[in-house]
Amino acid sequence: MARVATKVRGLAVTAVGLCLNAWGVASFVGPFVGPTVAVQPLSLATSKSAPCRRPVMMALMSQSQSSTVEDVANEDAGIVQTPSLWMDDILKGNSSAASTAVEMLMEVRGTDAMEKYLGDCLPPESSSFPLWAKLPLSRYSRRARQLRLRRLLELSSPTAPSEDDDEASKQRRLRSALFVLLRSMADNPDFKGVSSMLAMAKKGAKVGNMSAEEMLKRTPDLETPKYEVMASRKDGFEVRRYDKFSVCSVTMNKLKSSGSDGESASKLSNPQLSGATSFGALAGYLFGKNEEQTAMKMTTPVLSEGEGADRKMSFVLPSDYWEKEDEAPTPLSDSAVKVSSMDGCERAVLAFGGFGRKNDVDDKTKKLQEMLAADGEWRAVDDAPVILAQYNDPFTPPWNRRNEVSVLVESRG
Repeated sequence: MARVATKVRGLAVTAVGLCLNAWGVASFVGPFVGPTVAVQPLSLATSKSAPCRRPVMMALMSQSQSSTVEDVANEDAGIVQTPSLWMDDILKGNSSAASTAVEMLMEVRGTDAMEKYLGDCLPPESSSFPLWAKLPLSRYSRRARQLRLRRLLELSSPTAPSEDDDEASKQRRLRSALFVLLRSMADNPDFKGVSSMLAMAKKGAKVGNMSAEEMLKRTPDLETPKYEVMASRKDGFEVRRYDKFSVCSVTMNKLKSSGSDGESASKLSNPQLSGATSFGALAGYLFGKNEEQTAMKMTTPVLSEGEGADRKMSFVLPSDYWEKEDEAPTPLSDSAVKVSSMDGCERAVLAFGGFGRKNDVDDKTKKLQEMLAADGEWRAVDDAPVILAQYNDPFTPPWNRRNEVSVLVESRG
């Protein structure tokens, strides 16, 4: 009997220990699985009448509920479907959910509804999150995923164009950055969730002097002018000898607000690229708004030079027209688009990431000029304009973008 009593006591102690252990684990993981799970401490006084609960399993089951089930319930309840309903699935790595959200946004693009939808998806300020959300294990928590999205948006949002920045402008930039991120997540087989994207963003943002390999990784699979690298420097710039190529160009002070230019520009909603009206006029010409109604293939990069009303933007024409630019389609008579040739030349080039904002371009231009002034082999041609080249579409995140500033150079020999 003593032996049996001992075994019974041992089993009872083991059962109580298991219940306490489960409660302790659940108390630890509770914050990480979201606020929907309430963890109650187990009372030893009532353990005979109340069986040991399994809060850990309840927590995991709560988190595993898919938004698809929730959406069906929402539809039955008459709740309007919006992109915000898909956000947590997206942050977990569901690229199909991102595609659904983008489709919803595209249906209301350019309207107040789009701005509201994006605003509803924005996470709060980083300072409002609890300390535990910053821990490595917390990536399994809804709130921690929101915190990582906030950090990602801070890395992705364009810098303020001036020091006089207000809260409305900041929120507008955050909404634009969120739309860019959603576009890059949509139907992307490489998208593994917000944590992995944040790691990539941090790595890309740290790239200083961009290597040739890194430049190629960031370059779209489009036709681009041909060149040969003549010299490469450890401080980041290289000298290239370009072959002849042709461009179509628009100067801001000659751009027409009406006619074909105005119509093309009005159809463009470009959240990141400056000079959107010029971009629209050139895109219209390239995609068939010309006398011959000839649609041409998109190329890269987009070239810009000058400032203000004198700013000129150019698209590279397909190589079919590089030798004989006069064979290119004729711009419409009411358009400011002009076709011209750029002769072969040597240029010093400095590559960098980001959106190519004015402050960044000015900093890189100054750096390039200083490096050329100290170079023993090459020097900048007097009064030669600096050209900005932007290789990526407006919906490429800043840490994956390739920009370059370049200037005509000549040998010191």
